[in-house]
Order: sequence, then structure tokens, then C-alpha cells
Amino acid sequence: MELVTILWASGAAFAFALAAVFGWVWLGDRRELAGLMLSLLGVGVATYAYCDLGLMRSTTPAEFGEWHRWNHIPAFLVLAGQVLFVRTYLGTGRVWLIGAILFARCLILVVNFSVHPSFTYSEIVSLGHGSLLGEQVSALGVFVRRSEWQWLATTSLALWTVFLIDAVAQRWLEGGEDSKRKALAVSLGIGGPMLFTTAYSQLAAFGFVSGRAPNVPWMLGALLMMAYELGRDIILSRRERLELAETRSRLAQVERVSLMGQLASALSHELSQPLTATDANVKAGLLLLNAEAPDVEELRAILRDIGSDHRRATEIINRMRKFFTRRTIELRPLRVEDVLQDVGELVGSETKTKNIALHVVTEPRLPRVLGDRVHLTQVLLNLVLNSIQAMQFCAHDARNIVIEARSDDAKGEVEIAVKDAGPGIPPAIAEQLFKPFFTTKPEGTGIGLALSCSIIQAHGGHLWFDETEQRGATFRFTLRRAPCPEPSGSEDSLEEGLYPSSTGERAARGASA
Repeated sequence: MELVTILWASGAAFAFALAAVFGWVWLGDRRELAGLMLSLLGVGVATYAYCDLGLMRSTTPAEFGEWHRWNHIPAFLVLAGQVLFVRTYLGTGRVWLIGAILFARCLILVVNFSVHPSFTYSEIVSLGHGSLLGEQVSALGVFVRRSEWQWLATTSLALWTVFLIDAVAQRWLEGGEDSKRKALAVSLGIGGPMLFTTAYSQLAAFGFVSGRAPNVPWMLGALLMMAYELGRDIILSRRERLELAETRSRLAQVERVSLMGQLASALSHELSQPLTATDANVKAGLLLLNAEAPDVEELRAILRDIGSDHRRATEIINRMRKFFTRRTIELRPLRVEDVLQDVGELVGSETKTKNIALHVVTEPRLPRVLGDRVHLTQVLLNLVLNSIQAMQFCAHDARNIVIEARSDDAKGEVEIAVKDAGPGIPPAIAEQLFKPFFTTKPEGTGIGLALSCSIIQAHGGHLWFDETEQRGATFRFTLRRAPCPEPSGSEDSLEEGLYPSSTGERAARGASA
């Protein structure tokens, strides 16, 4: 039996290797449930090969019966793996049929280990011998079939056949080249081989045929074909995800440019202040230099002012350049307060010009979160600018925006909310807020909220419109806490109040420009 042993052992090793590979794929991406089911199928095929080899090596009826009893466990794993793989891979198949099949096979296992020698046979009197690949292997000789329970096995296999045909037909009828390819692959890879082997085993169990059919090659062939199909789909899926991430990155850059366009007037005003001051100081310095006895101390003070204004203008330009840069999302531990500071600096002039009070309320020692500073700034900036536009027709003394940040220790998240005192959002519109290209603004692109939602989802969080608020509009989103969070420090954590302006002072309600 050297050749048979080598082939069956190699097949078991190959099945275990495939199970390990697709188990690792599932661990890397829990959405790949088909990989987990294929891993289960691989374990079942490998252990079935081991038990099948034990059956062929048996020398006594008792030994054969013991191996046959334990062979029901891998047979259950193979059948369960196939059913669950078809369901997750095709996305079709009736759940009640899956439940019925698994329930029937569980009953078979219970009966199998409750009787002797196994579920299928009530007695094995003697062994015979057959030829496989030119070598002698053990086979059933004289036996007594256990007929009172055989209907259960037949019913479970009939249900499995109905499930497979139904699942393949549903997928085929969905239309499309991909659906038909998957349906055909499952039909040829699983349906054909397994229908043949199950039909043969049932005929043998009822005594209509003699000898044994080697099931392991059929099972390995089905496993290999499904592994090829699933591997192909995983590679294509990863490629599509990379392309989607690239598209999202480009859209994010376009949206950032759009947001900066909305702030162009305010930013130009903010930038003109240090430039105007620099121009005035340069003129004053030239006048002092033209004097017969220039005041050196006054010149030093002028140069210090010029340097200060230069740094302020440079910070504004660097902040804009950083925001314009196209980049993919990079999750790193960061402070929520830093994101709030970035947004406050960007909208500071806009809120002053439009007489809007921006309040920030955060918990002290807020934990760090996993996020990308630029992308989170973009999300928060989009929400704040929407609130600013929503309140443009409100009375000046009623224009308020509140940004709240709090930690949810139970969920391991930080929740951020943006609330305004505007007219609110009608329910009919609220249902479409996050749909791409939906907008109520004449100059809007309709990608702001949809993109923001996508960015937050990429951070492992959730963005939604809070319909429970009775006044104005409230948007909330969550971010995951960073592992091993470090305290953000009580000295620089923000408390309730008006947002600090770019000069470091508390910004009072701005006068209209």
C-alpha cells in the first residue's frame, strides 16, 4: 500500500495547506467568509483522507468498524463546509434548507456514536479485499446494514442536492457573466463529483453495488477548483478595493479644494492681515532709516513685528498646502483636540465675518483615537461649513454652532457631534443626505457628506444624522480609541467655551465685516 499511502497522505497535506491559507485570508479580512468555509472544507477533506486510509489498512472487522465510525466526523465537516461555502460564495440558497441539512447530519452523528459499530452498519462480519491503483486494500465483505436509520442519511443528501440545485439556479438567473461563471464553477466543482460519490455510497449502503469508490480524489478535485475560484475572486476584490481607495483619495482632494473655495474670501482676509502689517512696518522702517539718527530700538521692534507677521502668514499657507495634498488614509493615534484646533483655525475668519459663535465642548483628558488628521479635519470642516450655510438666514443673535466630543468607554469609541441652530433638515431630505451627488445647494457637488461617510467608515466608525434632536441639525460620528491610549493632558484640553482664534485668544462673537 505504499503508493496509496503516499498519495492519500499527500492529498491530506495539500488539503490542510489550503485550509491554512484560506483560514489566514479570513483572519486578515473577516469579510471573506467564503475563505473560512473553504478552510473548514479543507480540514474535512484532510481528515476524511486520513480515515479513508485507515479503512483501507484495516485487518479486522472490528478495526474497520471503528474507522468507519470516526469517518462520520470528517464526512460531516465536508458536507457542512460545502453547504456553507456555496451559501457564502454564491450568496444564494435557502437558509431553512441549510438548517435542515445540518440538523439531519447532527442527528446522524449522535446516532453514529450511540450504536455499534456505526450508523450505517449494525454488524460487520468479515472483510474482503479489492484492488486500488494495482494494490490490495481492505473492503467490506459480509455485513448487516442498519436499515432503520438509513432514511435519515438519504433525506439529508436529498436536501443537499435540492439546496445545491436551487442555489446554482438562483445565481444563474441573476444574470451577468460573473454570476453565471460562479454558478457553473460550483456545479462542476462541487455538484458533479459529490453527487456521483454520494449516489455510489448510497447504492453500496443498500447493497446494490459492491466494492468501494475512492472519494478522496473527487473531494480534492472539488476543493482545488473552489480554491482557484475563490482565490481569483479575492485577488480581483483586492484590486477593486485598491482602485476604490484611489478614487476616494482623488475625490477627497477635489472636495478639499471645494471646501477651500468656500473659505477663499475668509482665508484671503486672514492672509491679508499679516501682509498688510508687514507692508506698513517696512514703510515705517524705511522712514526711520532716512532719518539722520535712526532709532535702533524702534527698528528692532519693527523687524520683530515683521518676523512675527511672516511666521503667521507662513503658518496659514502651510496649513492650506497640507490640506490640499492628495493622500491615502493613514491611521495613527492622534488627539481629537488637534483636529478641532485645525478646523477652528480654518473657519475662524468665516465665523467672525458671518457673526457666528463656534462653541467647543470636550471632556477633559479625552483619549486618543485612531485616525488621519487631514481626512478627519476634512470631515469636520465639511459638517461645520454646512452648518454655517444653513444659518445664513437666521437672526444674528441665534447663530450658534456647537462641537461636542465625548468618550464612550463601553464601546471603546469617541463620539463627535456638530450641532447648529439652523432651520433643520426635513425628513424627506434626511433620507437622501448620504447618497452620492445629492445636494440642495445650487453650487454643491453632492459628494461632501457621502465622502465624509466613506472616510469615517474607513476609520472603523459611523457617521449619521441625528433625527432625535428637536432644534437645528445634528450630525454625529464615532472614531475608534487608539490602543493603549495616552492621557491627552489636562493643561491643554479644551473646556466649554468659544473656540480659540489663531492668535491664541478666546474668539468672541465676531462683528459683521
